[in-house]
Amino acid sequence: MMAPIVCIISLRRSRGKTRLIEYLIKELRGRGVRVATIKHTSEPFDTKGKDTWRHAEAGALEVACITPRELITIRKGGFSLEDGIRALHVEPDIILVEGFKRSDKPKILCADSVEEVEEALQSISNIVAVSGSVTEEADQVKILKEKFPQVSLMRREEIVKFLRDFVVRDWLKKLPRLNCGHCKYGSCAEMAKALMEDRASLDECVVISTSISKVAVDDRMIPLSRWPQIMLREIILAFIRSLKLRDIRLEEASRVTIEIDLKG
Repeated sequence: MMAPIVCIISLRRSRGKTRLIEYLIKELRGRGVRVATIKHTSEPFDTKGKDTWRHAEAGALEVACITPRELITIRKGGFSLEDGIRALHVEPDIILVEGFKRSDKPKILCADSVEEVEEALQSISNIVAVSGSVTEEADQVKILKEKFPQVSLMRREEIVKFLRDFVVRDWLKKLPRLNCGHCKYGSCAEMAKALMEDRASLDECVVISTSISKVAVDDRMIPLSRWPQIMLREIILAFIRSLKLRDIRLEEASRVTIEIDLKG
């Protein structure tokens, strides 16, 4: 199941998008929320003449650049926000996107004036909140509330709460409702209450955080407690060992993937 996605946008440069995202990442991490980000830029990241650029120009499908502290992959072509989401190699609780104001995702607008807000509301869809310096001036806030009563004006600490509530609603959908009793909350209902009260994170769910075996039907995960996960792993491994495949050494493998076509 895809994590919630929220775009941080503006009509002009230097409206504080990056600064806001930095703040949101730190605050959300402190509340047990795992954040991934995607940045849209009109400037090419890989510049002409660099070794990586030369690899790609020569026809490499993808170029990976490894530094002492980074792993960067580069593909050439025209890509969308959805391509960027699929390219992520982590499983975040929320994806914050800087830019992509033409996407259909929920958006938080950073603006400096009432005029900017008005222009954005006329040209950009799905703006769920307005932030930036325009929300810090009492006279501008008053005008915005009178002209656009449907728009939520948020300071950055209010955005943190808004986004965490957004994440919690997604977490509640993922709770397995097995009432396995392995977490300190005793039941899924009590854990849901703790999540809503900012006293828990989804990592505390033993079923979700245990990654021994996973089962999905049409990409929908089936919740399994630790014991069924162990049993499933041992059954599958026993079946593979019975095949006596010469070229596969299970003791050196890290992952087994099985797909079953129910229409075949």
